[in-house]
Amino acid sequence: MTEKGQIRIDAQNIFPIIKKWLYSEKDIFLRELVSNGIDAITKLRILANEGRLDMPDEEFRVDVNFDEEKKTLTIEDNGLGMTAEEVKKYIAQIAFSGAEEFIKLYQANDGGIIGHFGLGFYSAFMVSEKVAIESKSWADNTPAVRWVCDGSPEYEIEEIEKEERGTRIILSLLDEEKEYLDRIRLNEILKKFCSYMPFSIYLGSERINPSEPIWTTAVSELKDEDYIEFYKKNYPMERDPEFWVHINADYPFNLQGILYFPSMDRPEEIKSDKLNLYCNRVFVSSEMNALLPETLNYVRGFLDSPDIPLNVSRSFLQSDARVRKISSFIMRKIADRLVELRTEDEEKYTEMWKRINPFIKIAALRDDKFAQRVEEGIVFETSDGKMTSLEELLKKTYGDEWREDKETQHTVFYAVPGETIGSLSRLYEKSGKTVINGTPPVDSHFFYHTELKKAENKIDFKRIDSELSDVVKDDVEEKEDENGKKPSEEIVETFKEVLSEVEFEAAYLKTDEIPLVLVFPELERRFREMTSHTVGTGDQLWGHKAIINMNHTLVKRMLAGSENPLDSEQMGLVVKHIYQMATLPHRKMDPQTLDELYISSGSLLSLI
Repeated sequence: MTEKGQIRIDAQNIFPIIKKWLYSEKDIFLRELVSNGIDAITKLRILANEGRLDMPDEEFRVDVNFDEEKKTLTIEDNGLGMTAEEVKKYIAQIAFSGAEEFIKLYQANDGGIIGHFGLGFYSAFMVSEKVAIESKSWADNTPAVRWVCDGSPEYEIEEIEKEERGTRIILSLLDEEKEYLDRIRLNEILKKFCSYMPFSIYLGSERINPSEPIWTTAVSELKDEDYIEFYKKNYPMERDPEFWVHINADYPFNLQGILYFPSMDRPEEIKSDKLNLYCNRVFVSSEMNALLPETLNYVRGFLDSPDIPLNVSRSFLQSDARVRKISSFIMRKIADRLVELRTEDEEKYTEMWKRINPFIKIAALRDDKFAQRVEEGIVFETSDGKMTSLEELLKKTYGDEWREDKETQHTVFYAVPGETIGSLSRLYEKSGKTVINGTPPVDSHFFYHTELKKAENKIDFKRIDSELSDVVKDDVEEKEDENGKKPSEEIVETFKEVLSEVEFEAAYLKTDEIPLVLVFPELERRFREMTSHTVGTGDQLWGHKAIINMNHTLVKRMLAGSENPLDSEQMGLVVKHIYQMATLPHRKMDPQTLDELYISSGSLLSLI
């Protein structure tokens, strides 16, 4: 036989739980009680707007006062007020939300009402031995009422004399909670949680919230200086932000705010947990970076959403579907803003991009939707100092229809500044190939990821010193000498006699600037860059091949029968010198080797 029952809550046992576990941070009790006062004012205005009462001609406000002698803390508002029946319904029933019933009763939207759970008031018992409520309703001909409870399931309620509309909550604090009778401490808590609430909040005669939050102002009414001033006010120890994103959405969720991308001058100083979350202007937490993916958890700023409850936790953020949608929306807004900034001022964007590009690329690696959205904002400097996105580069090289061409291998040539950015880059440019600058290890990952994601378009990234493309070589038909040797074979033998351990190859490059080029296998180099934490340090001369340029003056003088030929001693000196010069960007040289290089440079100049 099946039985049905009803779960019962023993109030005697639930009060200790409320006192200890309702909120993880005890200071929140003051936020909750002030928020209740703000809600009472908001409800009053909703009724006035609907014509149910005349709008009172007075300043709407919440007042916080304390009495050290009596050990009391008082929070008072001039809002809607309550009748005796409403006090019994909303206060005496734990987790009964007056806000929810109000919205249903008057068929209104929430109008910015903060509380929806009916638990906030009971946070008062976290710090109080007794709580009293004195309230007078807005409704005519209703007496004021006083409700008192000492934290047990029993309470007392009686009619009292009270002329002013609104509610006064009086906390008789526990002996161990005297810190809440200190003006400085109360000021700190109120400014933290209540600075942007929509109605005036006073601590004694001092107003706590004199200014509107900047995110409620229309973008068209704000200047760059306003955003920066607001940032510096809230993050006084930080440098100006790189850029910001102003958010204002009402579908499929309500979300306002401003996100700031912090200065990247000193990335080692960047820390997470600087994203401030608000619910209808009420501060919730500064540790809400879980709203963002890990790759952007250093973003600063302010988000205000009534769709995220005041008792939010990190575990809630990680599991709630609405929060995941908000996170995706934020990523889209950041991507769109980056593309927009490039369009607005490319020169300014380029300077910023030099600092922020590794962070944006890493975010793109982790989030394909973000990568697609920000594609036109991810740019690379070319060897001639211009900026280009990959899309623009591929269109320039292969035409507007490059995406539809599934047969052609779409090669993107890149160089690493400081290593291959010089004469070799110029050689590719002169041969009609644009060379972009890449920075390992981030770009090693980014290029590999792009190749995989765009495999159907056959995109291939090649570092210009991984192998020499035919576009930079002259097509020369060599003649054999009487011994059956070609000039290139003769030169390779000459170099091998001096440096037998090096693998040499000869080619006719379309330049006479470069005597010798070192090339490294692309896949092996990329693997090393992606797995090494010490890229660019130590000896990087693994598995390379040395390409000798047959068109260089000194190389020509090593051939038998050439004009002004070098003797064997001179050739040995030249071979060692041009090889050492080629290896210089790839290794750390000891002082003795550098000294030898300087000496050989002097001797080489005398030959030329």
